[in-house]
Amino acid sequence: MNSAWGQYEHSPFLSVTCHIQFPVILKIGQELPASFQERLRKDYPLFQPTQDRRGYRLAGQENSREILLLPDSLAVTTGRYAGWPEFRTQISAAMSALQTCYEPAFCARVSLRFQNLLRPILCGLTKIQWASLINAKVLGPFSLPGHKGQLQGSLHEVWVALPESSDRFRLTHGFVQYRDAGRANQPEEPAYLLNQDYFTTQRLEWAEVFSTLDRFEQEAGQFFRLCVTDQFHQAMLPKAA
Repeated sequence: MNSAWGQYEHSPFLSVTCHIQFPVILKIGQELPASFQERLRKDYPLFQPTQDRRGYRLAGQENSREILLLPDSLAVTTGRYAGWPEFRTQISAAMSALQTCYEPAFCARVSLRFQNLLRPILCGLTKIQWASLINAKVLGPFSLPGHKGQLQGSLHEVWVALPESSDRFRLTHGFVQYRDAGRANQPEEPAYLLNQDYFTTQRLEWAEVFSTLDRFEQEAGQFFRLCVTDQFHQAMLPKAA
């Protein structure tokens, strides 16, 4: 249970999502999930149907965390990731409510996604030299000596089969221009998107879900640390464990 992720003053996390799929349960789309809501209402008091009326959203008071229940899936999302133990507890509560109220037969697919945005300006790095902040093997051709110009945008997707398992890793990464929500008058700033998505390709029994998620969290944290140079790591101000 020792997390591979560091905790930072300047957090790179945009969101973290656990997504669980299961065989379709028609009952979820045909009646209000009163029992399901009641088990989670203390931490997720806000409730509304999805726009297409197929499912339901439960949210915290500050909308920083959310549960999405659909006839064939359950998603738990946080926009304020405070570490794996806390988020794991949120997943456990939602999954327990799902199993108690609907008894899905098995887990058809599980994924864990870390969406990170690396913002040098937020970390006090005003003269941005990406080759000194992001591992050169991640930057690819943009790390070549003599490269000139200000990068405006790029997007790359990589799929990897993890060793000795049927699990998969999808990495979407590249340069973006970012502006904080609600600050339309502020100029955009250069940033680097690092979207790490780990998922299974085979069904799981429910008892296997958390060992799989724990493994994904370890893989994600280790990979993130390989992508970020020591200079950027220190600029994000790592907190003491």
